[in-house]
Amino acid sequence: MKNEGTIYKATCIQIGFWLMAILYSMNLAAQSTELGLTMPPIPTIRQLSHDYIQNSEQSLIRNPSIVKDTSTIQSIRLQIFENRKWIETNTALSDNEKFKWLRGINNLLFELHAGLKTNKINTAEVVNAFRAYTGAMQLSARGLTISEVIKNENNTVANILLSTGSFTDNIGYAAARDQLILNKCQNFPDQILQILDKQGAEISSNRYADSLLIAAAFNNAEMVYNYAAAPSALGKKIQSINHPLVRWIGRLAYMKTGRYYFPFLDELYTSTLSIDTITPLIPEDQTQNYFKLLVDTRIMQVQRKKEGKFLVAETALLTKLKSLVMELYVNDINGLHQTQSTTIRFKKLANLTPQELYYITVLGANELYTSSFVSGVYPLIIKKMAGKNTSDLLALVHQDFFKKFIAVTANYNVLQHFLSQMPGEASSDLMRNFVRDLDIAPTIEDAVDVADAFSSISDTSLQHLLLSEIRKYNESKLYQTLDALCTAVIQDKNTNPAIEALQHSFRQLDFNTLRDNEKNVVIKQYFYGDTDGIQIFNAFINRFNKPGWKITQKKYWISVTSANGRVSIYANKPLDEKNELDLKAQDSLTAHLRAEYITPSIIIHRGHSYYANHTIANIDSSAKLVLLGSCGGYQKLSAVLSRAPNAQIIASKQIGKGVINAALLSKIAEELESGQGLHWQDIWKQMNDLLKGEAKISFQDYIPPYKNMGLMLLKTYSVR
Repeated sequence: MKNEGTIYKATCIQIGFWLMAILYSMNLAAQSTELGLTMPPIPTIRQLSHDYIQNSEQSLIRNPSIVKDTSTIQSIRLQIFENRKWIETNTALSDNEKFKWLRGINNLLFELHAGLKTNKINTAEVVNAFRAYTGAMQLSARGLTISEVIKNENNTVANILLSTGSFTDNIGYAAARDQLILNKCQNFPDQILQILDKQGAEISSNRYADSLLIAAAFNNAEMVYNYAAAPSALGKKIQSINHPLVRWIGRLAYMKTGRYYFPFLDELYTSTLSIDTITPLIPEDQTQNYFKLLVDTRIMQVQRKKEGKFLVAETALLTKLKSLVMELYVNDINGLHQTQSTTIRFKKLANLTPQELYYITVLGANELYTSSFVSGVYPLIIKKMAGKNTSDLLALVHQDFFKKFIAVTANYNVLQHFLSQMPGEASSDLMRNFVRDLDIAPTIEDAVDVADAFSSISDTSLQHLLLSEIRKYNESKLYQTLDALCTAVIQDKNTNPAIEALQHSFRQLDFNTLRDNEKNVVIKQYFYGDTDGIQIFNAFINRFNKPGWKITQKKYWISVTSANGRVSIYANKPLDEKNELDLKAQDSLTAHLRAEYITPSIIIHRGHSYYANHTIANIDSSAKLVLLGSCGGYQKLSAVLSRAPNAQIIASKQIGKGVINAALLSKIAEELESGQGLHWQDIWKQMNDLLKGEAKISFQDYIPPYKNMGLMLLKTYSVR
């Protein structure tokens, strides 16, 4: 219609004048301090409605946030009074309409009172809600749209207005409702799907739903996939949207094997991969080839990201890739840790490329046993590179997760070897990149990796290179701390008072700090019921079966107490692990200690690395020292600190050995039994003198608290 624009403009001008008139009349009313004597007689049939309003008004103004606010109380009472009066004196309203608006006012009071009680609304918004309700009511009574009123209010007020139920028949109600939904989604973009799902059947007619769902598909394709598969109004809406990405999501959501295709959503959507390429790899006997396709696709995605392309469902591919890393490879080679033949143990890795082994490393880092990486994955990577530079490996994966790979090699003491297999300039560039952008990362995990790697490097020229790069960012507090810690490693001293004090606190543990309420030091050991666990448990008993110590046997645990009462060591018995009797024994010991109000200050894990998570999950927050005797325990620093923020930690970067753990426990118990604190430099010197042969070599991988750079950094930032 050619006059449509003119009519629209005239309507908007009329609404504008009407709103101005409403606001002007309300301002005049607010200037009056008198309520009375102008309310017309109220018909008996509506008196109860007015009584409800007045009762609700009293409840509202007695709210603690309003009761002493004279100005707000006056404003509320005036607006309620004027609205009641307007309803009763408006001859254009039918009786049913008057009932509707009175009921709406009471509903408004109820919603406002509930909002105040749950802290979802403040007093200023209460006043605004009355003003907005008045404007919307008077517009709606004249047959005009309320959409502009809703649009101009914040979400809290707008939502309350629509919740009164007064405007469902307004010509602008649908637009107002849709606008409110749009506002919510814009304010909470991560909750778009939850917000839309709550609309039920109304979502089918929401004018903004298509755009919002398309945006959600790009931001969180997996959640859209989940809703698309559901037999709900929102699921149907998603299936109806004619957009290529949403169509692909809807199609996959309806397929029984859709989850296998979904990690490749970006490639399907951009037509860089055909669905027919994926289909033959879905059968169970093709799982390894499916894994290879995931790796190839991930590498292509990293390249596209570097070209500035946006990826959808990137997380889904990484999640699927990591799950296969664990299911196909890590769990298998870890499970064969007692197999003597490396050929048998690492058979599954034989036909993998260096890139595929690389992703097993970076995605399986937290679960790989030391021997799995050091004896299997890493040497196979070097072998498969066939004499090429190791920098070529990083180039093949476009440096994806390279900081994590460096951290793993540092944790397992093979970083120096990895760097030595590339040209010097490439090594220097890699390590410069390793220390960049640490302060813009979402966590300090990368910074902790840098600190750990620094302390693992024996090449002083490389250490100075890293330190020089770190000092380029000395305006950052994180880099300042790293600078001080790294300087201390090189110089074995520090001029930074805060770091010096931190290092000093890590050099020892005072005897009094370790005492519990009974004035003795309590050590708690966790044993597990495999063959090795039984052997080391028996060795533990034999070591303390001597004068000066008393052993007490219980059904599930034992205690070893020094004759002078200064030290008590509790340990669960390593009962049959197949029936989880070892866990039952641990629970029994824990229950006994709690019942007797005995608080261990030292926790010792005696078992393989695959048991470590269970021990860590049971560490009390009061622990002051944690000794992780398993392989690769060094990688569990953050997990331990999350349980015991004030703990010092001793752990190995490589293979944990029973003979070393036993010697450490004996040395610790000996120092405490004499009433001395634990002075780590002295203890480490004595241990080096005591241990011989292979044990002496392996002890170099045990990191004492005062040399644990990652631990110091985590400690420093845990209190910030």
